[in-house]
Amino acid sequence: MKKILIITVIVILALPMLAQHCGGCTSPAKELSVLGPTSKQVIAKPKAIHWIDSNYYLIYNWDKKPKIGNHILLVDVYNKNKQVVRDIQVTANAYMPSMKGSHDTGDKKMQLNKKQKYAIPVNFMMLGDWEIELKFSKGSTSLGKAFVKLDIK
Repeated sequence: MKKILIITVIVILALPMLAQHCGGCTSPAKELSVLGPTSKQVIAKPKAIHWIDSNYYLIYNWDKKPKIGNHILLVDVYNKNKQVVRDIQVTANAYMPSMKGSHDTGDKKMQLNKKQKYAIPVNFMMLGDWEIELKFSKGSTSLGKAFVKLDIK
């Protein structure tokens, strides 16, 4: 009960900040990450904990700093007991929100690489705002979505 109360307070405190966030804001200081379980959330910080739902969280990173060209998005999924989970299906769809439909990759299944991280190549073909929609499921049950936002300069 105490955990739910803390999460509720965090979400309530974050809502006014989310309402002020505009799609054109690209300053790292203005990027937001909502911590706590939600069915959909925007995640901006690599190497930070981002909850998928109340049982699973992810930590993501890039193979190198994203710029124009191909880069590998790496995702680790953990359960609430901090154990690595590898039996979840993860898909990724990379696109430019400002040009929705023009550069969408469609949902592509992320594969486990040699280091047992979910991985997918992302081709940033032009400068601007990009978003990678991650969808998580276990069997036929959807666990939630997360959106990685970044600005390619």
